[in-house]
Amino acid sequence: MKVIEEPRQVEIDLPDAEALIKEARQRQRRRRLLISILLLLAMVVSAVSYALVSRPSGRARHTRASSPTKTVSATQSGSYVSPKAPTTLVVAPNGDLLAVDSGRDQILRHLPSGKFQVLAGDGKRGFSGDGGPAVRARINVQGNSGIAVAQDGTVYFSDSGNGRVREVLPDGVIKTIVGGGTREIEQGSMPALSVSLNKPSTEEPAGLGIGPNGELYVAANAVYRLGPDAILHWVVGKSLPMRNYCWDCNPGNQNDFLNSERLAFDGKGDLLVAGGPGWGLYEMTRSGKLRFVSVFRGDGFWGSLTEAAGGTVVLSVRNGIFRVLPSGAWEPIGPPPMAGFSPLDAALGKDNIFVGGTGVAVSKDGDIYVDTNPGNTFTSVGAILELRPNGSVVALWKS
Repeated sequence: MKVIEEPRQVEIDLPDAEALIKEARQRQRRRRLLISILLLLAMVVSAVSYALVSRPSGRARHTRASSPTKTVSATQSGSYVSPKAPTTLVVAPNGDLLAVDSGRDQILRHLPSGKFQVLAGDGKRGFSGDGGPAVRARINVQGNSGIAVAQDGTVYFSDSGNGRVREVLPDGVIKTIVGGGTREIEQGSMPALSVSLNKPSTEEPAGLGIGPNGELYVAANAVYRLGPDAILHWVVGKSLPMRNYCWDCNPGNQNDFLNSERLAFDGKGDLLVAGGPGWGLYEMTRSGKLRFVSVFRGDGFWGSLTEAAGGTVVLSVRNGIFRVLPSGAWEPIGPPPMAGFSPLDAALGKDNIFVGGTGVAVSKDGDIYVDTNPGNTFTSVGAILELRPNGSVVALWKS
């Protein structure tokens, strides 16, 4: 007889439903966390890539715009101050008059109201602030410190005492763009931030100018051009040590450009450089030809030069203010300082005779701005003067 066994009962442990739900939620949280991390990494990589590709370079900063934009706005500027020793002047594309004040270690802007407002520098000599607000930075400007303004409103100045060239962007941020490195500057091409402008082979960065292509030119004994990729290119002059400096040498025989303190371009795109032994004025054509123009000093006075409308260059020198014509001839356009010019007498006082200073600038309307360079023999009053086309003279500031 066949025996039929009863079916066995097999016990199966089914997972707890609550545990399953809990585990599923944990997996979901882990997936969300992983996705968040991946998204964050992607954003970081994208931001770094964008910064490397789009960071400002010489070309991007200096390219001429179709119409000039504003310089640093008043909201990014500092307090109102009275100048102490303005030494270099420039008129920005938007008409602002800017001054390097070596007495305050600040860059100032003259407002239509007549006040002077701080554009860069906290008034304490030193070095700090790169990447932050220019008005909180410390700078060390001197009597030979140059200044230039690009079409986009970026302000460049020679932070000479710190061996650097720095820029103030339209948003008010300050940065070093030349100098601060350890590499000996030479007659070649080199990364602008790798060079040292405190070595014996150069003095310190002085004259600045914006070339016809919108690029920045820097005088540090020799003249250099800041290229579109932040590379510094030698242009003209010899980077020689200051030893055996000959103040009274014939500048026409030596063109090593020691102490090249002022630069300007004329309407043809030719570069004019004031400096060298004996303080000569030199011209370098766009084809690279260099020629000596004339002596550019006298009785301890160095002078200055600037670009003006119509493709001319204006000089402020010991014996007056002149326009350099395309032919190379000098045309007097300002009052001869020793002639007792009555508007100047009224502006400075009867006991002072105007001697053009280390700064000169010209507006698009033909107004000429000069400082009086106190300490140069005849002038004891420090002033920034505006010489108007109608012959009148206004003191924008007087010590």
